[in-house]
Amino acid sequence: MSIQPVTSKVPAGPVVVAALGAQLLDDALFLLIPPTGIVLGPLAGLVAIALTAAGARAITRGRGAPVVARTGLAVGLASAGVGLVVGGLGWVALLLAGITVLAGVAGAVAGRGLTTSRLP
Repeated sequence: MSIQPVTSKVPAGPVVVAALGAQLLDDALFLLIPPTGIVLGPLAGLVAIALTAAGARAITRGRGAPVVARTGLAVGLASAGVGLVVGGLGWVALLLAGITVLAGVAGAVAGRGLTTSRLP
C-alpha cells in the first residue's frame, strides 16, 4: 500500500468573493430592505453564517474530495476575518467568527457523500 500525493489547490478568487459577499450582502440586506433590519437585526450574524455556508457550497460544486474541505475552511476563515474587521472584536463577534469557520467547512462538505470508502 502506498500513499498517493494529492494535489489540490484552493481557488483564491472565488474564496475571496464568497467571503466578502457573505459579509457585505448581509449588511446590504438590512440597508436595502428596511423592515428586515427590525425583524432580523438580532440575527444578522446568523444570516452571514448561512451565506458563508451557501457560498462554500457553491464554490465547491464539481470539485474533488481533497479540495472540498480545504476550500470550505478557506471560505470560513476569510468570511470570519472580514466579519471581525467589519464588526469588531467583541466576545459575540469572536464566537460568531468561530461558528462561521465551522459553517464554511460544513457547507462545503455536507451532503456530498465524501466517506473514506469513496475517497481515491
